[in-house]
Amino acid sequence: MDPEWLRSCWPWMGSSALGVCGLLRLMEPSKTETSELGRLMLRLVESERLRRWGLSLSAAALVAGLYQMTLMPVRKRTKDYHDHHSKHFKALRGKMFPPGFPNGWHCVCNATDLADGQVKSISALGTYMVAFRGQDGKVGVTHAFCPHMGAHLGMGGVVVGNSLQCPFHGWSFNVAGDCVSVPYRRCNRDMPESSKLHAYEVREHLERIFIWFDAEGRPPQWELTCHEKLEEDLQTGSFYLAAIRQMEFDQHCCEMHMNSADPYHFKTLHAPLPLPVLEKFITADHTATQEYGKGVVNEEPKDEWHMASFEERTHGLFLFGHPRLPVPLSATISESIETNVTFEGPTIVHFRIKTPLGVLRQVKTILPIEPFKQYVEARWYAERSVPRLIACALACIGGRALEQDREVWENKVYHKKPVLVAGDGAFLEFMRWYDQFYSEKSASLCYDW
Repeated sequence: MDPEWLRSCWPWMGSSALGVCGLLRLMEPSKTETSELGRLMLRLVESERLRRWGLSLSAAALVAGLYQMTLMPVRKRTKDYHDHHSKHFKALRGKMFPPGFPNGWHCVCNATDLADGQVKSISALGTYMVAFRGQDGKVGVTHAFCPHMGAHLGMGGVVVGNSLQCPFHGWSFNVAGDCVSVPYRRCNRDMPESSKLHAYEVREHLERIFIWFDAEGRPPQWELTCHEKLEEDLQTGSFYLAAIRQMEFDQHCCEMHMNSADPYHFKTLHAPLPLPVLEKFITADHTATQEYGKGVVNEEPKDEWHMASFEERTHGLFLFGHPRLPVPLSATISESIETNVTFEGPTIVHFRIKTPLGVLRQVKTILPIEPFKQYVEARWYAERSVPRLIACALACIGGRALEQDREVWENKVYHKKPVLVAGDGAFLEFMRWYDQFYSEKSASLCYDW
């Protein structure tokens, strides 16, 4: 049912309903009224003249209501034809944004996807891949299609020993992509080079599977290191996994990193406190600083070309955004919370949040499924001193804060030469830093999605 029609016609619907109720009441008055008002109404109804007047008014109300609802025009809003999923809008964005698949380490799946001999099919980074774990515990990620007759190895393929066996003709491939077995082959010569599957460099950290992706086919240009202290803390039991959030965004993968260059948007998009109901009347005062080419690795600052660091502070909460209406104790509590963020390459983000109760860590990964479709997984870890309820609440707040950006991210374009004024953030510095993750062939990898 058209909501615009309902908004326009509800007074007449009420008029019709009253008319119907009046007619029913007057045509068959109850003889058993006990209240004073009821008995008074009964005496009035029994008066023939008043009854006729009542029937006439009720009928008139019913007719007027039906007339208005069926014949009067409804003032409707014009239809909105903007659709960020449309091919035209995607083509426009494709011309303006950097290529969709940057070089670097990307998290393509979780360790649980490979449990019990499972084969994981992956469609991301402009290609199709499969991931599997051999009986020796090693993980392999290769291109998905068998070089023999093109069968998809993730659709019916099985892990046999340390190899992945094709469901079509039984060819088997190891984690390096080598064809190690053809069940009906009659000669002992080496298999041709063309029988080899393209295999990716794989790292497994924090129960997640990362691959090195490079448009030029170069070996890894750096190693993942920011997780090491957290992995040790999880093994010793001083930290625990508190929450996992999985999301999808129709945007470019650079957008979340670009937030680091934009301190002012914390005063607009992120001013409302990201909690249901409270966001309507409580705002927060934020400040943020950033450095490119630097990061925090295992709690120590380091100069690394592939990293960027970002610090955010909240200085208090205010009612209706008015600086003279602070929420009691909010400034004291906010000042005791420190948020440090390290971007490790183009799609991995490490948060470290220090609170009076203890430290929380968040590891967020962004996987480009398509140039403008990202799969985001955020894992929250907390120190043992932090109650799980508090950790989950902060994870919820973090997730809702991310949603505050969604509408802008999914409907914006990218200006390589933006119009900037004094007071803007370090956008040009960010662009230079992020451009490092592209190479000559990067643009050719963005197929027509």
